[in-house]
Amino acid sequence: MFKQFIVQALAAGLAVVVGAKLMPGVRIRKIQTALVVAGVFALLNLLLGWLVSFLVAVALLPAAIVTLGLAYLFFGLVVNSVLLYATDKLIDDFEIRGFGPLFGTAALISIAGWLLPRLL
Repeated sequence: MFKQFIVQALAAGLAVVVGAKLMPGVRIRKIQTALVVAGVFALLNLLLGWLVSFLVAVALLPAAIVTLGLAYLFFGLVVNSVLLYATDKLIDDFEIRGFGPLFGTAALISIAGWLLPRLL
């Protein structure tokens, strides 16, 4: 479990740094802030990820029925977006302006979180 936490925090940190470089709506004042963001995001995911996942699953249920389950393809992105938004509100030196940069950075976190454990 600790190894998963570290890998997830590392993936989030890398994704936030890349998101800050690629997207104009994502701002990190100091590079150390990326480490703090990664730790807070991973901690929020550990503590609240199950609750957010449950609420998103319930909210997407009607759409999943209509689309025959295709709505659940965006499940991880929505969960990561909610947790990243909470992280943004908790940390002063980290700012995401707008839904596009939020969703894009959440997508980077999802990709990094899937790819990094396979590379290690």
